[in-house]
Amino acid sequence: MLKYIALAVLALVPVSAQAEAVFDRPLTIVVPAGAGGGGDTTTRLLSRELEGALGQPITIVNQGQGGGVVGLTTMKNAAPDGLTVGLLFPYAGYKMTGQANFEGSDFSPIAVFNGDSSALLVGASSPFEDLTSALDAIKSDPGAFTIHCSGGCGSVWDVPVAGMMLDYGIDVAKVIWVPGQGAASGLTELASGGVDFQTASLPEASALISAGAVRPIAVLSPAPVPGFEDVPLAGEVLGVPLDGGTWRALGGPAGLSPEHVTAWETAAQSAYDSPRFQTAMIEAGFGLRWLDAANLAELMAKHEADTQRIMIALGYATNN
Repeated sequence: MLKYIALAVLALVPVSAQAEAVFDRPLTIVVPAGAGGGGDTTTRLLSRELEGALGQPITIVNQGQGGGVVGLTTMKNAAPDGLTVGLLFPYAGYKMTGQANFEGSDFSPIAVFNGDSSALLVGASSPFEDLTSALDAIKSDPGAFTIHCSGGCGSVWDVPVAGMMLDYGIDVAKVIWVPGQGAASGLTELASGGVDFQTASLPEASALISAGAVRPIAVLSPAPVPGFEDVPLAGEVLGVPLDGGTWRALGGPAGLSPEHVTAWETAAQSAYDSPRFQTAMIEAGFGLRWLDAANLAELMAKHEADTQRIMIALGYATNN
């Protein structure tokens, strides 16, 4: 009888209070990236809301060394006591290139709170006005075209675009993929005609789009991107579901208890839904995307399978 009374009382407690009751000491979120970047900024915006929902101060630890390998390793090796979690993002490329051996089973999924879609852009003077004509031209002579990856090739912007091209019948290994130091330098090169195409997020290209220096011909998003509603959706153009780009999520080490996962997930939902977080993300140019723990686990499995298939086709895989 006492058990049922306790359950009934717990059901009346607000979810934020339930989350607060789980932890009795300060918490840590590991960010496998340097301070000031997208991963750091979005995590800090979420953390600001999480502190109230969890009732504990949260310390952000930036570990971007090794391109994020150090931070992800710290997350993987953390004690599964719920006190230390971290930022998860598309990680499968590390294994494919032999940099590390991360798998979904190394982590406990909690929740996705951000997503930004990859877009394919051309310079203002490009002869290509739409996605289909561009893909047809690349398919007929893939070695004749250069595509800037924004950062290192084999990452969140170029891999989804390469996957779209692979499914279109393009020999993506023959395309000239150009690595760079980031989207800004690549977009400048695109605008000047130094490369034929660029893969990047639309917010990253917004200034040059507004200036008329570059044009987006498609975005790999299932729905129009806020602020860029006129950009064609690649999936609608090609008649197949397409959703590619980056995502950011909270995850813990493998073995987190259901109680700890639920506490973090509940707090993350509350933080995500807060007007202050939503407004701050939009103002900073980051996309809003929510997935719970179960759906994040599905996303991670799909990410690993897609990355393996595409990176093998690109010839980037050294570990497959």
